[in-house]
Amino acid sequence: MLDLLLIPAAILLGFALRAVQRGDHRLHGHLMAATVTVVLLRVVLHPRALALRHILMWLALLTVAGTTLLLGRAALAWREGRSTRATIPRIHRAAGALTLILALLTLAAWFLRNR
Repeated sequence: MLDLLLIPAAILLGFALRAVQRGDHRLHGHLMAATVTVVLLRVVLHPRALALRHILMWLALLTVAGTTLLLGRAALAWREGRSTRATIPRIHRAAGALTLILALLTLAAWFLRNR
């Protein structure tokens, strides 16, 4: 039943990607932070003990997502003229793509697990 918490995370992710397409980078950051929070809540609220491989996959995903959020803050600073590091947005985009790929792999392993 707690897997239903992944539906709002997917919806938030869709809104976040649409916001960045429209050029609203600050809203994108807020929505991505909310998405990571909902996914973290889903993992924390799991009532049964998780297998070690699932814990490690979720921790890897959350670590990469947190790093991507921090890179996003630096990219936003560059966009707003508060930083001179022009390569940060490209690194943030690459980290975001890695996060999405890792999220898909983690969710596939999560849904295919034996209960």
